[in-house]
Amino acid sequence: MPKTIGILGGLGPQTTSHFYLDLIRAATHESRPPVCIWSLPLNIRKEAEFIASGKHRDHFFQLMHDGALRLARAGSQFIVIPCNTVHEFHPILAGLLDIPVVNLIEIVAQEVVKRGWGKIFLLATSRTIQTKLYQHALEKKSIEICLPDSEDQQKLDFLIQGLLGERMSQKHQKFVASLIEQSGAEHIILGCTDLQLVFTPSENVIDSMQTLVLHTAGLI
Repeated sequence: MPKTIGILGGLGPQTTSHFYLDLIRAATHESRPPVCIWSLPLNIRKEAEFIASGKHRDHFFQLMHDGALRLARAGSQFIVIPCNTVHEFHPILAGLLDIPVVNLIEIVAQEVVKRGWGKIFLLATSRTIQTKLYQHALEKKSIEICLPDSEDQQKLDFLIQGLLGERMSQKHQKFVASLIEQSGAEHIILGCTDLQLVFTPSENVIDSMQTLVLHTAGLI
């Protein structure tokens, strides 16, 4: 019997649904794995403010803690969170639970090392950058990080917040492509799972969403 996977999602719902379907495709062999999903009941305004500045941090943590406990009570044997930004809560959350919580940031960092990259361009929310999640994980491995300037970062936040309504927008796709072209970077991390809606991973692009899918499939 495969292990029961707990997905703490709703960040946002469309990305969670893509994660679930991609996971089933990757993990299904003779039978489909058991999966529990808890979608956080987020206020959209508060979500946007958290992404930009970390406002409502305590509110977010309480929602995540409650959701994680529900997944554990439902029989989940480990929990995955298909969202980079809220991994600032990972150390506290993992310490409060009796089941493992997968660390998406560390998994992506390991993939960068595996590919032998020495420098990356990070596309993520302002909050992910403010909390230095990837900076701490990658600098320990002597990997240099490049970031968008403040104006482009603000535009990227707005793009991420609006992806649910315009997932295939050519405007969004062109903006992300222009950011990468301006950076001159050879290697990119999509450090927001929503960005897989507008950008296709390749040998030079690590998609945190797909990286978590493959890792999770390997755990069961």
